[in-house]
Amino acid sequence: MGSQPDYSRAALARFIEFVVAKGLVHPATAQGWRVATAKVLEDLSPTELQDVRTIDVESTFKGFLNRYPGRLSPASVGEYRRRVHRAIEEFVRWMADPGDYAFRPPARPARADGRRRPEAGVEAATPPNRSRAAERSSLPRPNSMSLEYPLRSDLLAEVTVPRDLTLEEAQRMGAFLLTLAVDFRPAPAGER
Repeated sequence: MGSQPDYSRAALARFIEFVVAKGLVHPATAQGWRVATAKVLEDLSPTELQDVRTIDVESTFKGFLNRYPGRLSPASVGEYRRRVHRAIEEFVRWMADPGDYAFRPPARPARADGRRRPEAGVEAATPPNRSRAAERSSLPRPNSMSLEYPLRSDLLAEVTVPRDLTLEEAQRMGAFLLTLAVDFRPAPAGER
């Protein structure tokens, strides 16, 4: 008699490492799964530890938020929930047929034109005691995603980017981040 399939929490973690090592999932996607599952699935029952299919992700996620109020920004809450759901879903799909597994990223909504336009009236609606940046950050952004990046062992940086981020936009953002470094020294005018 053969052994039973391993749907344990530990097997889920090994699956995430496996899909990166085999090039089946982009490393950034897998990192998101790894961080979210490590945080949210830290307090599971023995049954849930042995079989992640038994996890009620919604109640487990609510328990996580209650144990650590304010640990995640409001923008990150939905992203963490989605990542945990997706990691378990992909793991179960892989377990069902490892030989035929292929990661399918979620479909992105198409844009009518190539550029995002600011919403009319946003600037005029900003109360005088709130900054424009604070007002913009509180607007719903259906075509964006919040990502976390483990910058240091004790710091998880967070950035919100459009889901259809272009290479040019990413390069501009990278150049901007360089200017934030405490040891940044602009190149002399003749060396540019």
